[in-house]
Amino acid sequence: MKLITLAAIAALSATPVMAQSIQDEQARADYHQAKADAERAQVQKEDAQAQAGSAASDAASAQAQANAAQADASNLQARANAATALERAEEEWLDASAQADQAAG
Repeated sequence: MKLITLAAIAALSATPVMAQSIQDEQARADYHQAKADAERAQVQKEDAQAQAGSAASDAASAQAQANAAQADASNLQARANAATALERAEEEWLDASAQADQAAG
């Protein structure tokens, strides 16, 4: 009976030490998990920054293409306006020429 009592006393006195040891292990595990989470977050941040840079570059390229398309459209409009003016001038010249022929006739 004395042996059982001594074993019980030893177990009860060891319990706080074991509890502290378990808490220490849990704290270490939590620390390492938090560190791994922080490293993952840093990698994700760097990936997001790289994607943002790529998107900005793509947007700048698209803007340059849009500007070139706008310039092309403006040039085509100017050419169409010039062609219309030329046609109008030719019609006026033909009318004036016909009137001159009738007057001479």
